[in-house]
Amino acid sequence: MRRKERFFALVLLLALCLVSFVLKYDYAQQETSQAKDQATQAEKEQEPEKIIPSPTGIKESTAIHVFLVWMWVAIMVLIYILRLKIKEADRLNKIKFFSAKRE
Repeated sequence: MRRKERFFALVLLLALCLVSFVLKYDYAQQETSQAKDQATQAEKEQEPEKIIPSPTGIKESTAIHVFLVWMWVAIMVLIYILRLKIKEADRLNKIKFFSAKRE
């Protein structure tokens, strides 16, 4: 029963992370006519061009999301393995495996 609750909590956490990434991200940043006018004025005034850091296409944005999901999955797996190692060390300590006097 406890294992099912943990699995459900993990799936819910991953789903919430994925949804938050999707909702916060603006997929297409279109240039407006006002921005184009500003760009032509900037060229006339010899000012440096403003660069908007964002993916240019759907492939790049999808690649970023996939990378972020894989990173979170890797972090969760490493935390799970670390918890297993800690539980094993606690079990060995409980049976006094590391003590000098073993009975």
